[in-house]
Formats: sequence, structure tokens, C-alpha cells
Amino acid sequence: MIPDPISGTVFDEAVVGFISKLRSFVRRRVADDATADDLTQETLFRIYRARNTAKLPDTQRLEAWIYRIARNTLISYYRKQRPVSELPELLVAEPLEKEDEFRLAVLAAMRRFLGELPIIYREPVRLAELEGLPLAKIALRLNLSLSAVKARVRRGRVMLRKKLQACCRFEFDRMGKVIDWERRKPCGC
Repeated sequence: MIPDPISGTVFDEAVVGFISKLRSFVRRRVADDATADDLTQETLFRIYRARNTAKLPDTQRLEAWIYRIARNTLISYYRKQRPVSELPELLVAEPLEKEDEFRLAVLAAMRRFLGELPIIYREPVRLAELEGLPLAKIALRLNLSLSAVKARVRRGRVMLRKKLQACCRFEFDRMGKVIDWERRKPCGC
């Protein structure tokens, strides 16, 4: 037999009787009392707001439901926390001139190396990299299957990367973004 959902008065009494446990639960997971009070209040607000929009659990599952809302409130709180501090002078971004110089040099080298690619890779890579077309549109334009375009673009990019790395040394950050470069030999970049 499925238990009946909680009525309004029983719900209110159950939640009010649970506030001290809820605050203790939140307090164990944050740094100070003021934050615990704020997050407990936010959780209660979410509980009462959900009361009107969600199907309320029965009395046996009310506590788990409240804890789930409290956990979600805590997760939202921690996601919003971001360290706010000035970057040390050593980490301030490079002047735009150096970034622009790098982009222009790599673009010129890429165009030159693109001309050296075998014909079956040249056009798909040019359309993907220089024109920014999605692979599906490239497939339609070149009358190829999507998987053929994906393979050709991937292989062409690998060829370009090898040619670029043969003439220049690149330094990457953890996300794969180029943070520094230098020419190894004169190659057009």
C-alpha cells in the first residue's frame, strides 16, 4: 500500500520540528555560524517553494527529501564561491601585440602548410579551420559522407600540427592553449 502524501499542517509541523537537525547538518559543512544560518534559511525557503510545485513525499520519506534539498543548497553555495584576488604581476596577460604577432604568424604558416597538404585533406581542413564551417556542411558542400569529412579534417589537422611543430616550439597551458612560442628555423611563421 502506498502511503498518502503529507497534508499542509502535518508538513509544516514536521519541517518546523526538523529545523534544529537541518541547521546542524548544514553547520557541519560550512565554516561559520552566520553562513550556516543563511544556508538553513535558504534551504527552508526552497523546501516551502517546492511544497507548492513538487509532489510532497510521505512522512516516511520527508527527512530524506529535506536532506536532498539541503545538499543541493550547499552545492549551489560552494559553486558560487570563487576566489577573488588580483593576479600577481608575473601572471598578468601578455601585451596584445605579442598575442597578435603570434596569431598572424601561425595563420600565415598554416595557410602555407595548408597548400602543401594532399588535395583530399586540403579543402576539408580549409573549410573547417579558415571558414569555420561545421563538418556536416562541409560534407554537403564536398559531397562526402560525414565520417569521411571527420577523418579527413582530423588527419589534415594532424599533418598541419606536425608541420607547425617542426618549425616552431610551442608551450601550452593545462587547457591546451598556447602560452608561448619561438621559431626553430625560418619557415614562414
